Amino acid sequence: MTSLLGPGLPLRLALVAAAAASLTACSTVGPTAPSAGFVSPLRSAPGPEDATDAPMTYACREGKRFVAAYALSGEHAVVQAGGRSYRLPHAPSGSGARFSAGGVELTTKGVEASLDGAAGAPYRGCVTG
Repeated sequence: MTSLLGPGLPLRLALVAAAAASLTACSTVGPTAPSAGFVSPLRSAPGPEDATDAPMTYACREGKRFVAAYALSGEHAVVQAGGRSYRLPHAPSGSGARFSAGGVELTTKGVEASLDGAAGAPYRGCVTG
């Protein structure tokens, strides 16, 4: 009869520890703390696909401002402008990034952005940083 405490025990313990560590790491991945005013109109509880980077404030010409938080997955952006929030899916773009839905469109390239169709739009000559 082979003992559980035989020569394979250190290897088994190492495998169990590695599996437990990877599960613990996975359980900590999820949405960042919700920012005030950012509410997904499509979900009641945020899922991992809703996790966003830190919100970025854009200052625009004419003293206008809006905030955008980009999904870590790259699939959407959450924009707050004119007292409203918009969840915009990623859209094809020739240059830079573009997020668009329902007549609202955010385009970005580097630190520059423009926003159309949102409350208070147009937002032009916008920069963050």
